[in-house]
Amino acid sequence: MKTFLKILVALIIVAALCVGIYFILPETSKMYIKGNIQYRTNEEAKEKVDSLKANKIVVNQVQKNGTTKAVDTGVTYGDALEKTCKSTAWYYESDVNGSMTITFYGSKASLDLSKYGSDGTFIDKSLKLVFYFPSDGKPTVTVYIGDDQLNDTDKVAALQAIAEK
Repeated sequence: MKTFLKILVALIIVAALCVGIYFILPETSKMYIKGNIQYRTNEEAKEKVDSLKANKIVVNQVQKNGTTKAVDTGVTYGDALEKTCKSTAWYYESDVNGSMTITFYGSKASLDLSKYGSDGTFIDKSLKLVFYFPSDGKPTVTVYIGDDQLNDTDKVAALQAIAEK
């Protein structure tokens, strides 16, 4: 009986240490853990993430005459993002109103946005893309490099740079 109690106490201590370490990790590290577990255990999340990964990157470019033109890059989000970053994770969340959010987390992304009409060269930065699909509206993509959210011009340049990796 004493051996059983010792083993039980040891298991509780190890579990408490793991939970404690998890809670002090930065957001990106937590999302790698959550995203990888979710992708392997939740069929709905896997289906939604795989569907998004298969979509081609389409960039809205402003023409010289002021009109906006949608340009298909011919590259899927899954291929482009996973080539751009060293390690990646996808995380799916759904809301009660029918909308959903899929978040991509990547590490050590290097992007040169100056080739696409924007300022900035980013080397070994974290990359986060938040795809929001409202239940009754147009989907949006928000791009973060490091801790900075990109404006619309920089977002287009970043998506073009990601597509050409």
